[in-house]
Amino acid sequence: MTQLHMFDPAKEEHIIVGDMPFPKELVESSVVGSSHGWGVFLWGHRSLLITDFCNPLSFKSKPKFIPLLLRPDLIGCQAELVSGVAMSSSPDEEEEDYLVAVKFTGRVVSIYKPSDTKAALHYILPHNVFDHFEPSKLMYSKRDQRFYMVSSGGHHLWSWDGLESTRPEFHELRFHNLPQFSCSELQLLDSCHRTHQLVESPSGQRFLVKWYVQSIKALGFSCGGTKRFMVFREEEDMNMCYTEDIGDLCIFLGDNEPFCVKASLFPGLNPNSIYFIGEAYGEGCGVYNIATRTPRSFKPKPTSSGQGFMIRLWAPHWLPPFPL
Repeated sequence: MTQLHMFDPAKEEHIIVGDMPFPKELVESSVVGSSHGWGVFLWGHRSLLITDFCNPLSFKSKPKFIPLLLRPDLIGCQAELVSGVAMSSSPDEEEEDYLVAVKFTGRVVSIYKPSDTKAALHYILPHNVFDHFEPSKLMYSKRDQRFYMVSSGGHHLWSWDGLESTRPEFHELRFHNLPQFSCSELQLLDSCHRTHQLVESPSGQRFLVKWYVQSIKALGFSCGGTKRFMVFREEEDMNMCYTEDIGDLCIFLGDNEPFCVKASLFPGLNPNSIYFIGEAYGEGCGVYNIATRTPRSFKPKPTSSGQGFMIRLWAPHWLPPFPL
């Protein structure tokens, strides 16, 4: 039998959901990303599927499993690992034309249409830009109806509008209102591993988030190596303006597709904050106050059995809010 060990960031509590048989479809598989509460799994030589098994709501019914077309067959390991996934909408919304995008750590971005067993686009990045997008995350913009990918340097975007698009658009970002740093702050930032993620609010406002991590191994719910976030609000014509105030919003970053919610709609969430979780570079798990520039580690309350959260069961993904 399987239990889901989860964490509620609003109450900062450890939650155990379930008992149900572990599905045979996921035996010897690995979760490589999530979006809209659905996980993307790899298994076998080239197989991909999406499932809502990791969503507690599926424990009240029957989990759904939706296979995708086979991964692209490329030389080497270019399609063996995944750096990001995104979906245009949740399969639960019954939109037959929803799309799933997968960014492999090689040069390939694949876009699938699950309702059409023959519909898939495999785009191979040119050699001259591959190094700048190798570890990139993906995000789907409902405002633009496009998939976006941020370069590793954070200065450019590539975007696709779906299966009909065979030529991605290239966007150059321009940064304004940059903060001033002391010498010690610059030394700290220079010592950090940096990633970039694009996120869109429910109203369509976009933000570029720079995540600075000192590469140490985090333990439990320590915020680990996360030292700083920098948030840039998108203005007109891809102009990005530094801000320390995103209002009532809070951002969720992890191995999931980045998402943003209004804190006032979910009591207990902190506005103007970033909730983060990660283990690849020792990011840790916590909440970051954008205004005060300070991270705080979560200290979850024990379960009813007296046991705390078990790190070995922790998958670094946030799920969108849902009722239990």
